Amino acid sequence: AVAPIDRVKLIIQLRPTIQPPPSASVAQHRTAWQIFRAIVREEGALSLFRGNGPTVLIEAGSSALNFLSFDWYKSASHSILTSMEHQHPSLRENNNGTGSRKRRMLRSFVSGGLAGATTITLLYPLAFMRTRLAVDMGNTQKGERKFANGMSDVMKQIWRSNGWRGFYKGYGIALISVSMHRFVYLGGYDFIKSEYAATAERANAKMQMAERFAAAQFVSMAASTLHYPLDCVRRRLMMEAGRTEGERRYRNTIHCFRKVWIEEGSRGFFLGLGPNLVRCIGSALVLVSYDEFKRILTGE
Repeated sequence: AVAPIDRVKLIIQLRPTIQPPPSASVAQHRTAWQIFRAIVREEGALSLFRGNGPTVLIEAGSSALNFLSFDWYKSASHSILTSMEHQHPSLRENNNGTGSRKRRMLRSFVSGGLAGATTITLLYPLAFMRTRLAVDMGNTQKGERKFANGMSDVMKQIWRSNGWRGFYKGYGIALISVSMHRFVYLGGYDFIKSEYAATAERANAKMQMAERFAAAQFVSMAASTLHYPLDCVRRRLMMEAGRTEGERRYRNTIHCFRKVWIEEGSRGFFLGLGPNLVRCIGSALVLVSYDEFKRILTGE
């Protein structure tokens, strides 16, 4: 459902790095709506779903891995924090079993960051292909696209020019970026719920769905905004795979940061943030939906 928004966002975010450059009508427009209309007019409505194949795989895989690994890290951290109680009394469990605020905060946020690191490491090649397909500009019928056959063309061309390393272009900054995002997104949401339940007035109480959605929307927007400059850099580095030394705009992560800052200013790190914040509605629904399914299956 959010595939068209995601493609518009990626085109705005990566417009300076797209080769061959987008058409004049796409390049000159500044707002997401204008670019949306230009894409439909020049490439057809179905082109809005370009790159949706790997997107579906990523969303399904990342949701499953995020929650699975998050719950596992939370469980594993319990014994680690317990072993530290003697030296750090502030980490001890409370009488109601909820744990001190410091303990709950550590469990939630650290588990969220580790879950993000695990997920991006396993799914990075798919994220790479999604990005390259989303900014593959041109009309398919006119033979203007670079990856006309979709994922298979991306895999063949990148493997031929860079080998398996090409699919992990920008992985270093992506690891930091996604870990930061899940640190706030998963960790923040879990901590808000635990803080709600731990208060004396609402001991072991459950948040209502509207309250959980509001919390999920808040952490989703906060996470997306905080990590967006890093996301900008990692996606621009993704675009360097398959290019010769002479064609590359960025030598490495630091060079990319410096070049964007010098040429585009701080605004360059936040291109496409508006459409990305609209996508946060879907991210918030994922958190709330997982809670509901878990409640139904476990009876919690």
